[in-house]
Amino acid sequence: MGHLSRMVLMVAVGSCLAVVDPKMRDYPMAGESISYLDGDWQVTSNEGDKITGTVPGDILTDLEASGKISDPLHENNFLDNAQWTNKTWTYSKVFTADASTVQEGVMLVFEGIKMSASISVNGKKVGQALDQFLRYEFVIDNVKVGDNTIEVKFDGGELDGRWMACTGGWDWAPYTQTFNQGALTFSYGIWKSVYVVAMGPAVLTHVTPQTYYLGDYPVEPLTDGNHGGFKVSVRIFTYCKAAMTAKIDLQGSWGSATQTGSFDLPKGNSTHTLNMTVSASDIKLWWPSNMGDQNLYTVTTTLQSGSTKRVAQRRVGFRFFALVTGNDTNPVYVNESKNADGTQDLGMLVRVNGAPMFNRGANMIPMEELEGRATSEMYIQLVKNSVEANMNTFRIWGGGIFYPKVFYDTADELGIVMYHDMMYAQQGHSPKVTATQDAELRHQIRRLSSHPSIMMWDGCNECHVVIGTSTGIYATFVMTVVVEEDKSRIIWPSCPAAGWKSGVHRLTSMPNGSPLGLNPSFLDNSVRDDTVGWGSNIETHGPYQHSTLWPTVNEGGFDNKSITTPPIVVVSKTGPGEANVFASEFGSVVMSSFESMSPSLSSEHWSIHGGEAAGSCNSGHHVCNGTNPMQQRNYACDDILMKHFGWNHANRQVLNRTGENSFKKQLYLCQLGQALEMKANIEQRRSTNQFGIIVWQLNEIWPTGGWGSIEYGTPTVKGQVVGGRWKPLQYIYKRTLYQDLIAVCGAKGMCYVKNDGMTHFNGFVTVVSVGLSTGSESVLTNMTVSLQPFAGIKYFNISSPSSSSNLLYITVSNSDNTVVSSNISPLDYIYNWDKMPTPSITFKISAEKSDGTFDITLTSDKVAFFVNLVTAAHGRFSDNVFLLKGTNTITFHPFRPQQGDALKSTLRVEDLGTYLNNNN
Repeated sequence: MGHLSRMVLMVAVGSCLAVVDPKMRDYPMAGESISYLDGDWQVTSNEGDKITGTVPGDILTDLEASGKISDPLHENNFLDNAQWTNKTWTYSKVFTADASTVQEGVMLVFEGIKMSASISVNGKKVGQALDQFLRYEFVIDNVKVGDNTIEVKFDGGELDGRWMACTGGWDWAPYTQTFNQGALTFSYGIWKSVYVVAMGPAVLTHVTPQTYYLGDYPVEPLTDGNHGGFKVSVRIFTYCKAAMTAKIDLQGSWGSATQTGSFDLPKGNSTHTLNMTVSASDIKLWWPSNMGDQNLYTVTTTLQSGSTKRVAQRRVGFRFFALVTGNDTNPVYVNESKNADGTQDLGMLVRVNGAPMFNRGANMIPMEELEGRATSEMYIQLVKNSVEANMNTFRIWGGGIFYPKVFYDTADELGIVMYHDMMYAQQGHSPKVTATQDAELRHQIRRLSSHPSIMMWDGCNECHVVIGTSTGIYATFVMTVVVEEDKSRIIWPSCPAAGWKSGVHRLTSMPNGSPLGLNPSFLDNSVRDDTVGWGSNIETHGPYQHSTLWPTVNEGGFDNKSITTPPIVVVSKTGPGEANVFASEFGSVVMSSFESMSPSLSSEHWSIHGGEAAGSCNSGHHVCNGTNPMQQRNYACDDILMKHFGWNHANRQVLNRTGENSFKKQLYLCQLGQALEMKANIEQRRSTNQFGIIVWQLNEIWPTGGWGSIEYGTPTVKGQVVGGRWKPLQYIYKRTLYQDLIAVCGAKGMCYVKNDGMTHFNGFVTVVSVGLSTGSESVLTNMTVSLQPFAGIKYFNISSPSSSSNLLYITVSNSDNTVVSSNISPLDYIYNWDKMPTPSITFKISAEKSDGTFDITLTSDKVAFFVNLVTAAHGRFSDNVFLLKGTNTITFHPFRPQQGDALKSTLRVEDLGTYLNNNN
């Protein structure tokens, strides 16, 4: 049997071997053997530079590690691009092959190369990389016994936009002002793993199991052991050096059942399919987070021919998603729609295993501009952060990337479901019908479609697909290819969209084999207006609260009227049989904490206005004159501050103040303002029949004026917490907004309590007014409620106290008086509040407990509002931005071990009254 011997690393004397993160790798091909070439590579420029680089990685991270450049995200360093733009860089690596390996044949595999690169082996060009999202594999015919040299030369060629669209700038990412075919650029490199396959007679290039529900269309939640069972269809992709006959076996971990087939495999690439039937008694269903358990099983595929044996394993979960656009609570509609083509326009509701789902979550953007900084730990923690805040849905935004396997694995394990764009986002990143883009789409669907967490595919971000126009390609090419590769999932034209005229089953929105045709229009919301929202009558984007009051590289509209404090409660008919809306994007700008922002700035720039005069900006071209680094950090926060805190805390004189204390106050108020803005928006939405609330956005890609509820999450960068530090809004998702049960009181004393969970609720709602100056409490109502599942709602009224001297504290408790949801609810904008006291807050941190957590006991001499804990330690708190009267205990949950010293040395406490009463 052939094998690859040791890899010879060409590195400088005395250099350290790169740290490799195996969890970031995709499933490898299966041949006689594989050998990874990850780690240290030699990197040279056309001007004679020599450094040691890291694969997987990127050129900017390598240049920083070698001392050639400073941190690209510090100050305005990303604009100083000569080292990576004006030079041609080549990565090289030597591997050693023995005689038997050469005889077996060698395939060289690049899981991902970003930007145009020429690939050579032993001086012979073997291929050209043109697509960041395509796996490149080359059968190498000039491998020799002994040392062999691979070279990857980044030649700056044209790419037709096939790289991460937010590279080099978006309205939350740094604008570099470097371009390829008019689209922004920044980092490049061998961003994913590289390996060599000793092929032998056959290689398994992909193994893709997909699951299909076999029972009747369910409109009630399925139960384990009592449903129609599933089919597992496994597509096996092979590359053979010569034609051969092979036996392929399937084995599922759920029982003893197997499936075997004999296949004639032609020379070159071919595809073969085996199916297995799985009975309900053999498996347990997979459910999203908070709806049930995430049961996973392994499918083992074995190809055998004589002494040749190839084995590949994939995980699956058994679940059934349907995207419902009509009234499927009506049996007549269900019966008439069984064989009907195309979607309806009642709404956009997801059923999972028959149960209506309240999709609540956020849009995920890439965690990094610089791929060499990304780690598996970051992705795992980001998913955990989301589940712990009661999210169950990510939209995978089309201007980013197809993420590493570890991200999807973690979503499978924790129950985050995904509404997944293809990686198209206009602005130079629109599709073309080419062999490269066809191969990209097929590779990614084959790579990802075994993951049960992916509930639906769609064509693009905000492309408004219309057949017969330039955007028709998303249906006639992009989604047509997707359907050819995966018929087991919901498909959707774009995000947002109005649905399909043809090509999908009416009940499920899954492919039915007929050509894809689009519903003709976006109806009343077809003209984009970000300040009020746009889209179709069943799926919307917006509104977005931008900033206009201070010049930055991004500016946009800001609406002071449609979202109010307190929120407007809209009395509505609710439930899966009523008209409904899916909001797949809306948001508000925000900055990050002092701990995150300040290390990326020189101390003289510690101000929300940057501590120096503002230059003029052209936000259309995302360019600002001058050197003020805060103008480069996407959006200002002035409008949010003005709306919620008024002129006294948002005029330019105040926001121009510089220094640690001023910057901390400015950033606290900015984060709290965003949290209150989004809180009112979501509370208004939940008073209506919205089954999808997906905010823009989840995470930040650098410390900036972005949109996320979680900060930049790269732990190797000073000031950052692995996976991202929680901002105030993330805690309010956890405590209030993304609970199954929520109670809200809005304008004119109109209130509601709603149950978006799966079970009937019996319990209590209590509304208490809290005096802003004294903390005195008065119970306004304490009522029993009984709510149906799946959007059961009760509206009620209270007699509101003075809005300037009180806020509300609202709780929902179950029948044993356990609080399941709480809500700190302002009755007016904070600038209208009476003066609050300045509390004196002390805290004591416990020793580490047996579960690794720490208790923090806080004591205040006066009532304190929106108390916020911040630390440099890696972790989160059990609650934050809370109301403190007397003494309260908060638990710190570390993301990493041994965080006690960092917690004790860096924990600080801030509150609203102290900041508003302080003139810093």
